[in-house]
Amino acid sequence: MKKRYKFLKKHINEFIETYKKVQGDKWSLGFPVFLFDRDWFRLKKVSVYDLAIELKPDNSQEAPEIIQYQQLLKEGLDPLLAIQECWNEFGIEDFYRSLRNSSEWESKGNNGWTFKKYAELVVGYRKTIENKQVRVPIIILGRTPKEDHQLDWISEEYISELKT
Repeated sequence: MKKRYKFLKKHINEFIETYKKVQGDKWSLGFPVFLFDRDWFRLKKVSVYDLAIELKPDNSQEAPEIIQYQQLLKEGLDPLLAIQECWNEFGIEDFYRSLRNSSEWESKGNNGWTFKKYAELVVGYRKTIENKQVRVPIIILGRTPKEDHQLDWISEEYISELKT
């Protein structure tokens, strides 16, 4: 693990305290996740349960309407015919709602924080805890809407590197 980010002493103490608290606990959605805002040196601890509320994942590309539309385009169908086919299958309103949602996320940026990445974090976190490994996720927030959030894991090694 590379020491890429600077943390305040109080942050490091919070990492140590949290790390010790979760050792030996059974998995639950109450397990902690850290969110770190580098611009303001602000560290926030939320539960896995509250993570999707606090850091809403972009699930716009998971909509069946969008998946179907993209698949039709990939198969070489004319965009207009692909739209008409999606209208027939999903209805005009539902198709355009999904398209609008996708376009809104695209214009405001999602920091690379998609539903897929959120689900991978939750599943990966659960597996590490069930395997008796203690690691707590920390999401380093992107500074701009186009900069991806970075996922890192706080472990004993991570903490010892921060102390040096």
